[in-house]
Parts: sequence; structure tokens; C-alpha cells
Amino acid sequence: MSKLRIGVVGCGDVAQHTYLPGLARLHREGVLDFVAVADSVEGRAAALAEKYAVPRAFLSAEALLQSDADLVVNLTPMQAHAEITLAALAAGKHVYTEKPIATALDDAQAIVAAARSAGLMVGAAPALLTHPDIQQTLRWLWADVIGRVCFVRARASNPGPDRITDFLTDPAWFHKTGGGPLFDLGIYPLHVITGALGPARCVTAFSGIALPERTVVSGAAKGKTIRVESDDNTHLLLDFGDAAYASIDATYCVLSSQGPRMEFYGADGVMNLASTADEPPVLIFRADDAHGLRGWVTPEKVYRGRVNPPRRPPEPPAYSLVNGVAHMVDALEGRSPLLLTAEHAAHVLEILLAVQQSAREGRAVEINSTFARPALAG
Repeated sequence: MSKLRIGVVGCGDVAQHTYLPGLARLHREGVLDFVAVADSVEGRAAALAEKYAVPRAFLSAEALLQSDADLVVNLTPMQAHAEITLAALAAGKHVYTEKPIATALDDAQAIVAAARSAGLMVGAAPALLTHPDIQQTLRWLWADVIGRVCFVRARASNPGPDRITDFLTDPAWFHKTGGGPLFDLGIYPLHVITGALGPARCVTAFSGIALPERTVVSGAAKGKTIRVESDDNTHLLLDFGDAAYASIDATYCVLSSQGPRMEFYGADGVMNLASTADEPPVLIFRADDAHGLRGWVTPEKVYRGRVNPPRRPPEPPAYSLVNGVAHMVDALEGRSPLLLTAEHAAHVLEILLAVQQSAREGRAVEINSTFARPALAG
């Protein structure tokens, strides 16, 4: 059976850091056939094609869409996502797009309709729902391990790409209109929380520009001054109905944090998702007042009490953004249901746009779209 042929459009920072080396690894492992890259910067695609042994390099997305790629991985700046995805669908290609699926709700809905009409599949980042720890969290939540979820708190902030020391390319576009931490970072917990609790019904938010001028600290644009055009400091509250809420910060104003990454607060307990690699992936708090037991439980993946310790199981490969493409390949080849659906991505986009409207107008904004709960394999 021939392998799916993959073409990448956009070879910027996220492609160079993660996607291209990850796709090259998947190619070597026989998971897919990495056949083409395209980028509008003269010479960039050609140099990266040579580095990763990709057969073809193009200077435009249009040229790549005329190639034999079956699945187009859309890594262009977020403002171009919808245009490239719609063009790829029109060319008969399946698409995996980086987040967000679009920056306008009409475009997201057009992508859903175009894919459905053409019988093509669109997968949309972020890929967190493919992470084994996130999937286990969802299973426990849906099994009422902590009871009815009443409140979720999540952190989706960092210093901003201009202050991240290993950022390679010019980060100015992150601060242009249509960019910002809401679309760049807030989208991650929004996918997980809506995946866990279902569609949100309403959002209230505060948002603004806290640091109007920034200086790039590293990479190709080191020393460049950026005038910030998009909000860099956003805080939102989601209403899921029946007095179930979620609070998320999404800013470029957090140099570091020791707070939890995400916590679900239920009627019978609490579930904490790790902030660092040194912590257990998931912690669960339970209270048994009848027996005087209160405390945090660290779930074990295997039984640890054997007289003869078992051999250490092989470590799974480290999670990365490219897992979303691998999952898309599995879905296209029938090994898994698609978790990262365009409908879910469109719902999250509606929330992101409603956050901006709420902050601008100083009122709660209703969310109208919906999506089916992720169908976890196994």
C-alpha cells in the first residue's frame, strides 16, 4: 500500500523548529512520504528541502498545490490559513492546518462546507487532544472520577515570541492585527476544555495592549523594535451552562509561572494537569470525609508492587506539534477517528472572536456553534 504523500506550505519558525524535522523522522519510519515544501521567501524552501531530503521545493503555495501531495500541511501565518486551506481543498487535497483554522468565522464555515462537499478531510491544530495524558484526563472526567465539573482554570500565557530566547525568525507578525496571544496561545486550553465539557454557550472577557512597544531579544530580528497592534493581555470567562465555568488567561505578559497549567474542579475532587516535565502528568485530589482521608493521588500507569520489578517499557516518542499530522494520517488510513475536526476548530474560533467582541463592547457574548464530542479510540 502506498504511503500518503505530504506537502508543507510555509517554512517559518514553527516549521523549522518542529514540523520539518518531525515529518522527516516520520518519513524515515515509513509513516508517510514527505514529498514537497513551499515558502515565499526566496531560497528558504530549497535550503530546507536539501537539509531534510525532500524531493521538491516551491516558491509558492500554488505550485505545491499542483504537485502529487495528498495531504497539505498549512504552516503559513495565521492570517493566511483560510486562503491556503480553501485553495488546497479546491485542488483536491486533504489539509492539516496549524491553528487557528481561520481568523474570520465565515472562512471557517466555508472550510467546513468545502471539505464536506468535496469529501475531503480537514484536521486543525492544536493537537493536544491526541496527547495520551490529555486523552486519559478526558476519560476520567467523562467517567465522573471527580464528579460534576463546576469550574476549570487554565493558563495559556508566555513572554511573547519577541522575548523567547530560542525564537529564530522575525516575530513581528505575531503582534500585527489578527495575531496576538489569544489566537496563538489561548486556543490550546480552549480546545482541551471544550473537548472535555462540550460547546461553550457564552463568553465574557477583558483584553488590551499592556506593552505597546517590544524589542526582539534573539534570532534574525534581534534588536528590532515592534509596535504592538494586537492585544497582548487577554483574560476570559466561559459559561458552559448549568453554572459550569472556565477561566483562561492568554497573554504575552508572563515571563514565568509556578501556577497550575490546568485544573478541573469537580463536586467530588480536583484534577491537575502538569506544568513541567518533572511533575506527574495528572494529579487527582479526593476527599473521603467519612474515613478522614483527604489528599492528592498520583495515578500509576503500571502496578509498582511486584517482588521482581518488571522491565522498563519502551518510552513513547516525545509529544510534539507534528503528532497532529501523524494522527491525521492515521485518520485518513482508517486507524483512528479524527479528533481534531474542523467543526471543533470553527467553534473555538467563534469563541476567540467573541472574546474580542466582549472586551470591545463590555458585555457577555453568546456562542452559537456546536460540534460533536471527540471520539477517543479504545
